[in-house]
Amino acid sequence: MIFQPEFVEFGGQERIVLTLTKKLAERGTASKVVCYSDAIDLRSFAQHKLDVLQLRPGQNPVTKVLALRRCLESFHRAGHPTPLLVSIQSAYHAGLAASVPYHLWIPDTYDLLAPIESIENAAVRGTRLRSLPRHFGTRRGIRRAVQFLTNARSLQSKMASVYGRAPSVVYLGGSGAPLHRPPDRPPRPIKILSVSRLQASKRIDWILAALARHGDLPSWELDIVGEGPEHKQLLDLTHQLRLSSRVVFHGFLDDPDLDRLYRQAHVFAMPARQGYGLPALEALYRRVAVVVSSDSGVVEILRDTPWVAVSRGDAATFGEALTQMMHRVSDPRFFESDMPDLPTEDSWTERLIAYLWAEEPADGVDRGHTGRDLSEIQKGSRS
Repeated sequence: MIFQPEFVEFGGQERIVLTLTKKLAERGTASKVVCYSDAIDLRSFAQHKLDVLQLRPGQNPVTKVLALRRCLESFHRAGHPTPLLVSIQSAYHAGLAASVPYHLWIPDTYDLLAPIESIENAAVRGTRLRSLPRHFGTRRGIRRAVQFLTNARSLQSKMASVYGRAPSVVYLGGSGAPLHRPPDRPPRPIKILSVSRLQASKRIDWILAALARHGDLPSWELDIVGEGPEHKQLLDLTHQLRLSSRVVFHGFLDDPDLDRLYRQAHVFAMPARQGYGLPALEALYRRVAVVVSSDSGVVEILRDTPWVAVSRGDAATFGEALTQMMHRVSDPRFFESDMPDLPTEDSWTERLIAYLWAEEPADGVDRGHTGRDLSEIQKGSRS
């Protein structure tokens, strides 16, 4: 059982769930995705048979928590392996109600999901009192998990400080296999690609501002893939900056059309503030150079390579990094450079499945938690 509270849009977390269920199916292991509600029809995004159970408890928080409790107890009584709960909301609800063992994976903290709701800033806004029940429920849910995982060391450090337990780190891989040779690309114009939900935390406006501000750039075109609440504002900004003739908004694309854009692109721009950032890895698989903000957790495995330019967390330095990379890729010899060693879909799923379910403690006690990288745990002892 893999539980995620709601499916309201298709993004990185949903892709992780699909990848994990796909790999379990390939191993001949049945799995069930459980949620309160599925507004996106998760099955429609899967390329394998997917079993989705909606609990449908309504919007009352109490009925949600009770529905999760009953579901976990039912799976436990039936003798199924320890379920994996995904998201920080799962930790909160499990902390309030769970009475049986569970694993926990938190890919994003509250401040990344909704900055205005951040626990760290709540006292400043005078809302700390309202945040305290959620904080203590989440803390309890985290501390009771059998195994506790996250995606990056930056998140590991934050959750250890806030909740008193350091999760183990699993560096995810994206979909697809790394190319051995670069695709044929015309050297001009420099094709820049952005793939994300169009919302404020993704900072697509930083890309537009950088392209408008820097006048010494080689000829370029920008492809923006994704949908979201910032769509109209970004269209308006593109028009105001007089970039409309060189920027295309594609909306949501299926995999073949998206792959076509990746193969044409020279530079992938990702200024987002986020827990990880799978699209950066998927760009590198396709031998596309990457410009990324230090506010993305994936930078922890992308340093010290000419394929990646990492900016600090502000628009000005992102613009400088993007300019630097555009000049770098103007030399066609750049794309013959050695690629960095990257995690893949197969590598992280195999390690994760083995770590969570291969040798489960019979009493539900966490025997392996050390707060280390998952790859280190697999190589070393579980003391």
